[in-house]
Amino acid sequence: MSNAMEFGSWNICEQIVVLQGALLLAEKITLQKTLLEIKKADWPLVEKPITNALKEISSGTWSQSHEWRKKVVAIFWAKALSSQAQLSLEDDLEIDRRWREDIFFPVENMIPKINRTVFFEVLKVTKAADVFAELLLALPTDFWVEEVSLMLNHICDETSIEDVTFFLDVWWEIMKNSKNGKDEIVEAFSAVACQYLTKANDEVCQSSKRFKPDPEQCLPPPENILAVFLEGLHRIRLSIENSKLKCYTIANLADMLCSSAFLEKESGDLPIRLYLEKLVAVLCFCKTKVKDDNPQKSLPEMIREAEKIVQSGSTASRFRLLRGAQHFGLNILKDLLLHWGEELHNYMNNSDKMSYECFRMNGSLASLQKNLLALKPSETFPEEQRANALDVANCISSLLEKTANISITCKMNDVDMMAAVAKNIIDYKMLRYKEVCSEFASEITWAFTGDWLNCLKTNKELFLEPDLILKLLETIDKATSEQNNLNLLEIQKSTALILDMFCELSVPQMDDVLMRVLNTWGEKGLSHCMSAFTDNFQEELNMTFNQISQNVTDYNTVSKVARLAVLYPEHVISKACHFAVSNLGAHVFLAKILTSLTALSFRCSNNAGTSLLSRCLMETCWGKLSSDKEELQFVYLLSYVMSPSETTGNISLLQPAEVVKTFVLPYILDECVHVELCLNILHKALNVENPLDVSGKHWVLSCSPFPLIMSLCKLLNSFSRCWQQSDKPYCLTLGSKELIIEILTQICTLILPEAETGVETWGKSLFWLHRKMEHLDWVVRLRLKSVFGEHFKYEAPASLFQVCKLSENDWTAVDLPEYGPGTGLLAWMECCCISGEMKDLMLSLLRVNTEDPDEVNLFSKGFLVAMIQVLPWCSSTECKLLSQVVMSLLRRQLLHVPYSLEYVQYMPLLNLRPFAYDLQFSVLLLRGFQLLCSSSCSNWLTFDGQKHTARLYSICIADMLDAVKQQLAEYNLEMQKVEKESDCVQEVLFIYSQVFCHVLHIIAMMPENTCEPLFFLSLEILSLYEGLRANDTSTNSSLRQANERHFLRSITENVSNEHHRATLMQKINKL
Repeated sequence: MSNAMEFGSWNICEQIVVLQGALLLAEKITLQKTLLEIKKADWPLVEKPITNALKEISSGTWSQSHEWRKKVVAIFWAKALSSQAQLSLEDDLEIDRRWREDIFFPVENMIPKINRTVFFEVLKVTKAADVFAELLLALPTDFWVEEVSLMLNHICDETSIEDVTFFLDVWWEIMKNSKNGKDEIVEAFSAVACQYLTKANDEVCQSSKRFKPDPEQCLPPPENILAVFLEGLHRIRLSIENSKLKCYTIANLADMLCSSAFLEKESGDLPIRLYLEKLVAVLCFCKTKVKDDNPQKSLPEMIREAEKIVQSGSTASRFRLLRGAQHFGLNILKDLLLHWGEELHNYMNNSDKMSYECFRMNGSLASLQKNLLALKPSETFPEEQRANALDVANCISSLLEKTANISITCKMNDVDMMAAVAKNIIDYKMLRYKEVCSEFASEITWAFTGDWLNCLKTNKELFLEPDLILKLLETIDKATSEQNNLNLLEIQKSTALILDMFCELSVPQMDDVLMRVLNTWGEKGLSHCMSAFTDNFQEELNMTFNQISQNVTDYNTVSKVARLAVLYPEHVISKACHFAVSNLGAHVFLAKILTSLTALSFRCSNNAGTSLLSRCLMETCWGKLSSDKEELQFVYLLSYVMSPSETTGNISLLQPAEVVKTFVLPYILDECVHVELCLNILHKALNVENPLDVSGKHWVLSCSPFPLIMSLCKLLNSFSRCWQQSDKPYCLTLGSKELIIEILTQICTLILPEAETGVETWGKSLFWLHRKMEHLDWVVRLRLKSVFGEHFKYEAPASLFQVCKLSENDWTAVDLPEYGPGTGLLAWMECCCISGEMKDLMLSLLRVNTEDPDEVNLFSKGFLVAMIQVLPWCSSTECKLLSQVVMSLLRRQLLHVPYSLEYVQYMPLLNLRPFAYDLQFSVLLLRGFQLLCSSSCSNWLTFDGQKHTARLYSICIADMLDAVKQQLAEYNLEMQKVEKESDCVQEVLFIYSQVFCHVLHIIAMMPENTCEPLFFLSLEILSLYEGLRANDTSTNSSLRQANERHFLRSITENVSNEHHRATLMQKINKL
């Protein structure tokens, strides 16, 4: 044994000296016998001094008394073992070793040797069956049977009522004992006892006679120990004359058979309510039993003891009875019931109060009967032996029927007692305390008392689980709806604590509770019992959102919103939606808060199609957005809640399909006032990640894709009359045209896979769509060729075939009145603006005879006219396609654009060939605007149409200037490679000045207030000019720059807008 082992008060102390004196006095009384030789009959002679000493040692509180009782039993047992070992005289070395290593050595040498008789009688006197069982099971299993057999032999010698009681107590304590941790006393005793048992075992090989129910089997010690008790019962049964002890015996036997034979190890626990009721019942008896005892156990200590009792009768034991012992035990039980049944019946009928032993017996027999009736034939219980088990069940039934009407004096459902028990189990984290927490949270009759509230406060961390928080909320709901005499102030104290606990949960846990609240009480949550929580809900809501607006999103803001949402989800979400849209910048962090709470996607059973969040957004925001800023925030909010995020487990709070069905389809199909907003929402929805729905298909397939395509095409068709007065409730800009085209392209791409999976449905839908589009513009129909596929050919005006080599296998001509002779280039140019692929196809199919000068001139003039007819109705993307067409034709020299020197004072001796197409492009646009602004076309476009055309011109020129800068960089890089000093700075400066003049020319022609984009473009050109001029290192650069500055001033003087003219002059003067 290690020197480091502590043995506490096993060392010499006052109590050990008292014990030593008592034993020496007892040995003196025995006269010629020592305590090692004393017999059971001699015990009355020595009992008094020993018991008096034990009473003196064990004075104090119950826990102090129990601790010393355990120490005394351990000392007596260890001394008995050391005396039994009959150790030979030890030499000095052995004594020195034991003095250093044996912690029992000092005490052992103080008290005289004792035998087992003294030990067992001390156990009986001190009623220490529980300590004996605990110390016994701390020994190695090989010694269990031996020690119990010695006890049994002692009891069977002149058996008294005390012997029987002690035997039954030990048996019961063995069955109750569980594999709990060992305390210091038990650990120390186990170490000491192992030394002596090992030595004694070497000398004494003859073990006590014991019952062997199945000789062919060698039972392992843990199972053998139960067989010893069966043998003991068989031997002392005739000595059990007391009716109370007979109840005790049958209860033990029934419990053992039930828990060690018929309850499987994986059998579940009792329902927690029944478990608490049984604890209360046991405690009622225990309190009666110990009422006169001094000292008394505390309630927690009594509960722990009651837990062992209830667990032993309802869960499988650590010890198992094997086949022979099972049948033997059943036979004994049947025999006892037959012989004692009438006496037990009379005993229970004639008793004023039911004893605990009767109560236990009834419960144990009922449990055993239930298990016996449920037995099925098996290897352990063949059919003939099962019949015997059923006979035992019938005997049990006979007794239980006779005692069925006997009243139990203790109330198993005593509310106050059960509440106190539950509180103590939680406070001290006893067995099944987590399940008791659940019962504690849901029991209305316990709620809102001071003890209940204190228990919640003290053990708050145990209740921080979604299940328990919800149970607490349900308890509040039930209490407020069922009981009118509750103190509202007390309830509000409790609810404030519960909501604080709710806010301490993690965000996923809060979300879980919120979802359960919605499932339980619906969209209005706990608002029906709001008074139980707060009298100022609206003020708290407003204050919370005001605080949120001043802070970034974090855990606290989410918990604040979730706390209010639990009380009234619908109202809080509506407030959040309104706040997100109407407060500048609030949509960002409100979106993050909303997406943290996936419960907001809740769908009421009577409104399965629309989620709570989308309905609140519709009712709070839709049709009430008063500015473009609010619309943008609304779209952003929808985009955020549609996007999967880590906080939602990569699941969208609102599915794109739901958003489109709620905010897009009803309005875009009817072409209402919200069309532009619908388009932005639809665009956001189409760009959401993870777009597949539960069926594995893209969500757009569930949103009436063909009617949606038809509506988008109708909107595209309306742009042909965008500069005319419209009777439509909406007003779309050409900026929306680009968005519609993008959306339409996306949808067409997304639905194409359906062509292979649902051929018949696909075909019917295509024919429906084609028929509906017959009255739309032919260009709009061309955009759907990817969808129509081989079902329908390209349809184009007949005039297009005059300028293109179109295949009749793919194209078909249609007669359109507005496309008469000479409109082929117009139709061709409209095709070029559809897409990059169509542009490339049209350029490849164009027919121009370059050998015929008249045809080239005619084509060039026709192209200019067609360009002016197409450009004003182009979106920015279409305009870029048109620019690419012009540059392609210029490079191929199909388009003749002569460059006049009207803005040149002297012939520039420069190499302008690399930039010839850029200059021609600028001149072509200038000629187009000259035509557009001529008297014959002056009323052709509206004011907005002319502003839009000016914006498109600015886009074209800006792109052209970017291309010039790129060319200059590439040219300089080539010059460096060949080590030439030549550069193109003067050429590019010349181009800048020419384009600047062209822009000012167009400004002079355009109506007033339509040229703002052109003014900013001219400033940008001057900035480019100024930036590049610093690179001009030629000898005469100063003179040339002065001349150019004078030239630019003279051109700028013609600008009619004074503000524009002054700004430009100021910019030129800085050059």
